[in-house]
This record gives sequence, C-alpha cells and structure tokens, in this order.
Amino acid sequence: MSNEYRDIMPLFSGKKIMASDIDIKNPVIKTQHPVVVIYPPTIDWNYMKQRPQQIMEQFSLNRFDVFYCNKTQSKTQLYTNINPNLRIVHNNTTFISDIVPQLKKQGKKIILWVSWSKLHSFLDHYSPDFIIYDYLDDFAAWEPYLDPMVNKADVVITTSKILNDRMKRDYPQKPNFMVPNGCNLSHFVPDKNSPKPVEFLDHNGPVITYSGAWANWINAGLIEKIALTYKDALVAIIGTLFGVSVPKQIPNIKYLGLKQYDQLPPYLQHSTVCIIPFLINPITVATNPIKMYEYLASGTPVVSSDIPEARGVPGVYIGKNDKDFVDKIGMILRKEHDFNYDEVYSWLKTHTWERRFEKIHSIINEFMDIPNLKAVNEAENVNKNENDNDNKDKEKTDDKL
Repeated sequence: MSNEYRDIMPLFSGKKIMASDIDIKNPVIKTQHPVVVIYPPTIDWNYMKQRPQQIMEQFSLNRFDVFYCNKTQSKTQLYTNINPNLRIVHNNTTFISDIVPQLKKQGKKIILWVSWSKLHSFLDHYSPDFIIYDYLDDFAAWEPYLDPMVNKADVVITTSKILNDRMKRDYPQKPNFMVPNGCNLSHFVPDKNSPKPVEFLDHNGPVITYSGAWANWINAGLIEKIALTYKDALVAIIGTLFGVSVPKQIPNIKYLGLKQYDQLPPYLQHSTVCIIPFLINPITVATNPIKMYEYLASGTPVVSSDIPEARGVPGVYIGKNDKDFVDKIGMILRKEHDFNYDEVYSWLKTHTWERRFEKIHSIINEFMDIPNLKAVNEAENVNKNENDNDNKDKEKTDDKL
C-alpha cells in the first residue's frame, strides 16, 4: 500500500492483545438489536466531543450496539464501556481479528459510520453490510480520498447545504441526505447556580468567548481588532491549537486551553457574547458549526462571520466584514440587540442530537433490509411514546427557563 497511508496502517496491523489477556469467549453483545454500528479509528472518544461521539452515543441510547474505535491504541486493553451498548475499542487489530468474526457469527448486520475519507481502503476489514459516509468538511487534504470514499459508501450524509449540493452535482446516483449538526440541549441550558470559571473571577467587564479548534481558518486579525476595540472586555479563547498561535501581544486576549466537554458550559454561560470569527474560504463556507448550537443553548448571543449555515438563525448576528463584526459585538455589549431566549430555545429544540438521530434512523430503515428490525423499531416507538409522555412536564418547565 502507498506510503501516504503510513499513518493509518498501524491502526490495522498493530500488535494484538494476547487471547489470555482478554475474555473473548464471552459474548460482547448483550442486547437483541440485529445491527452493530462501528466507528473506525478517527478521533479519540475523550478528545473534543464533537459530532462522531454525539451520533454514536445516540445510536447506543437507541439500543444499537456501538463500537467506537479510538485512534490511540493500547497493547493491554481491548475496550471500555461507556454505557451498556457503547464500547470504546482500544486495540483495533484485535477487534477486527477476534470480535468482528464473533459479531458476524451471531448474525449481526454491521454498519460502518465513516467520517475520515482516507480510511476508504481499510473498511473491508470490518466486513460491513452497510457503509455510511458522513461528509463533514471540505478539507483540501481530504480531497484525493473523496471519490473512492463516496464510491465505497452506500449512503452519503452531509452536514451543510454546500456539501449536499456538491454530492448531488458530482454523484447524482449516490443516495445523499443532509443531516446538520446539533446540540445536547440539557448539557448547555443555563444554570443559575453555575459557578463562574476561575479564569473569569478577577474580571469585572464583558467576556467575549471563542470555543473550538484554533486553526488557519480563524481570522486572527479580527480577534485583535475586537480586543483593541473593547479593551474592558476579556477575549477568552478556548480549544486546541492546530499549528496556529493565539495572539499574545494584546493583554486582554487570554488563551484558556482546551476544556473538556463537561467543563465547557460555565464558560459559555458566563460569557457576554460568543463568536465565530472565521475567514471566508471553502472550508468555512461549507461548515455547520457545532459551537453555534452550543453557544445559543448556553443562553449567549452569537456574532458570526458571514457563513451560509449561520444565516437566519435566531440569536446569531452576522458580521458582513471585520468592521461590521466588531460593530455587532458592540451592539450586544450596549444591549441594543435583544436576545430572545424563548425564540432561540424553540429553534434549538428542533436541532437536538435526538432529532438528528431520528433522521439518521429513518435513512437506515429505508436502505437496509434487516430481519427483526421491524419488531425492534416498533418496540422503540413504544418506548419513545412512553418517554415523550414522561417528558411533557419537563418540557413545560424547560420552556420557562
């Protein structure tokens, strides 16, 4: 295989865990669902909880058995349990050689959910019955692998209209559906008792926050203009650095590092305004930013660069250029823009990960012919109806928040 795949090959040909060290004789499947979902090694489970982790969690909460393969490999541990139906695989080679055959023997249908197109040549190791390619971003580095990945997939799911339109144009025969990103609403809903983050304690002015990957699609010059314009504001940068440094020469710009998913809500809830300061390029115009949903769910108004997926969203104000972006922040700081949380929350309730999974589930039902799946779906619908009834009072309470 070409040397360009040297970063992937160890994930599929690494050292196995000895059979004496793991209990492979006991069944790894404990539920009756006929479908197993596998997410091949792409991003570690505990690293920046994003779309892959959210969707795999939704599969597991809907009784699918899910194996999420970490990119970081272990020589001593096969998997750990996140919930009864969700396992994190730590040794992909052992999983492929010992566990996948066991799943096939049990008659399980295997769905591969793939978001890294470069894996296209390695997917047959999982003996998949159905491959879903989740087309997330328009990265130039992934472009050489797009065509073989799309051709390998049974269905393509896209996160934005631009990506969806490209699939329709370039692959008109390939089933293609748009399922944007979403939000775990309960995780971010404002908590009046949430303590102020320690980094904010000594600051009495407004807080302007960016959370997410700090990479070459960030308009660093715009960040500097914001900090210089609003010198009484703390400009907080949260996230991982990808080859680009946060400006250090302006004292009110503070890099707070990466915050884990469970740590993030108080930072957003105690911010005055949250920002999406993207450069306008092929990557950003095709993105549907998860941060937008999470900012809004935290009860914080948002100012975004003029990317298509942010237009027309309640609570999001578009900066047409750098000056307009800075001015929009000023209008929020002066309270000249009302943030209608009831309107925003109503919109968010239609953009949860639960709603996204409903669409994904309907796609699977449409394209996969699986014995016993109808009975499972009927049972799930009964459970869903019962849960909906149980949650009516909770929703009424939430609406008052």
